[in-house]
Amino acid sequence: MRVSDPYSRTREDCLDPPQGLRATFRQVGPGMILAGSVVGSGELIVTTKLGAMAGFVLLWFVVLSCLVKVVVQTELARHTIASGETFLKVFNSLPGPSGKRPDWLTIPWMAGVVLACVVALSVFVQAEGGADPNLFALCLAVGVLAVAVLLAWFLRRQQAPVSSGAPTSPSRPRMNWFMWLWLGTMLLIFVNSGAILGGTGQVLELAVPGIFGEGGARYWSILVAVLCGAVLIAGTYASLEKVLIILVSTFTLVTVVCTGALRWTEFSISWPELASGLSLDVPAAVTTPLVLAALAMYAGTGVAFAEMWSYTYWCVEKGYARHVGEPQPGPEWQQRAKGWIRVMYTDAGLTMVVYTASTVCFYLLGAAILRARQLDPDGREALSALSAIYTEGLGSWAAGLFIVGAFFVLISTVLSGAAGTSRVLADALGVIGLIKVSDYSVRRRFIRIFLAVALALYCVAYWLFENPPQMLLVTSSLIAAVMYPVLGLGTLYLRHRRIPAAIAPGKTVTAWLWICALTLAFVSPAGILLAIAIQAGWIAF
Repeated sequence: MRVSDPYSRTREDCLDPPQGLRATFRQVGPGMILAGSVVGSGELIVTTKLGAMAGFVLLWFVVLSCLVKVVVQTELARHTIASGETFLKVFNSLPGPSGKRPDWLTIPWMAGVVLACVVALSVFVQAEGGADPNLFALCLAVGVLAVAVLLAWFLRRQQAPVSSGAPTSPSRPRMNWFMWLWLGTMLLIFVNSGAILGGTGQVLELAVPGIFGEGGARYWSILVAVLCGAVLIAGTYASLEKVLIILVSTFTLVTVVCTGALRWTEFSISWPELASGLSLDVPAAVTTPLVLAALAMYAGTGVAFAEMWSYTYWCVEKGYARHVGEPQPGPEWQQRAKGWIRVMYTDAGLTMVVYTASTVCFYLLGAAILRARQLDPDGREALSALSAIYTEGLGSWAAGLFIVGAFFVLISTVLSGAAGTSRVLADALGVIGLIKVSDYSVRRRFIRIFLAVALALYCVAYWLFENPPQMLLVTSSLIAAVMYPVLGLGTLYLRHRRIPAAIAPGKTVTAWLWICALTLAFVSPAGILLAIAIQAGWIAF
């Protein structure tokens, strides 16, 4: 049976947007997949850790993180809905250096580089003492680069076919600077996602301890990966949406109830404490670990970098772009496009309410309980320490509640993250000319292949590091420092150069977009520089 291509747009697919609030709510869904991806990494692990380190004083920064990115997310989706172009196709056309894809840049070359990186990381992690770790890391990096160069030379000599799904034309499409940047960051994203998968394994080890002996969370993470792979490969967009709506609703409700229940415990949060958190103040002692924790929270809460681009794919698969149809002269297409953009804004707005409520609650739980008990979630016992936000406040009976809630939070992130990553990777192959994505059967085949590959790499990353908070602190901060400025400024470019005037946002949204885009361009790079300066002793607080 032929499956319809959600990435194509024909006149038969055009559909008038829903009218009325109830009909509009029936069309929401991409945002719930997004919320499932956001809450696991940002809220449960990193936000509670920041609360434990800083107390209530940085609550304002948490709220800012949730509010400052949504307009960039929606304006990216506006362009996708209007044009039907995927995120990578659009950003591959941004101004700047570009050139034809090198003939050695093939699927075997990328697989070889990823394998070399895995081997290098394994050697680095397993090395015990001895040589200077910085020099050792540099030597391994040079080794990976050498493998990449030699593999490129070998593939050019072989002149092997690109892939079974490749176009027959010998011409190669152009790749701009962003595509190279994005391909490089994907290696860090695998480590970032491995932290979430490992956290899920730690939760199951808490629930059923000792079955696999020491380091049992590693084996649980493999089982979780197999389960998620089976669900995603056998499922569809619609089934994923339904599963994540249930998971997101459940863990949001549990978290809000748990935070409200603090009122009747010794950890009750007072109004002066909340006011101090919204006073735009900073902690008295600002250290490198605190700055990195704040940056990781900023990178992982609200709409994170990966969620910004994956949201455009979910809007396509939901049907928003397909129902608008190809741009046509006259008011009919404009009204249809504006209507589906309005539906998308409703979807994004509901999502923002959900993840903002969850984020604030998790931060308050960390500041009220973990800081009071001087607990720092870290290493193999990270999830065990986090369970204190339930058991210390509500009693030992709440341990089961935490396990259920944490499992729902984390597995939803694994599901939505792997699903989004596989779609973007498959699209990347089409953008650079390695597969023919106009054939949806080819795209679907590679989506399933990348699902398996991504989940396997998540397992490898956790097996190597076994420290979800630290994995998130490092990777989230680095990727955000690189990607947030590009996403913010790139969206500004689309707003003023690519969006048709008839469906462009108004002055208020445009002004807010400028504020948010410039904030994204400044905060993460400035935070990285601040962390380096404090660590080097150039400045001190």
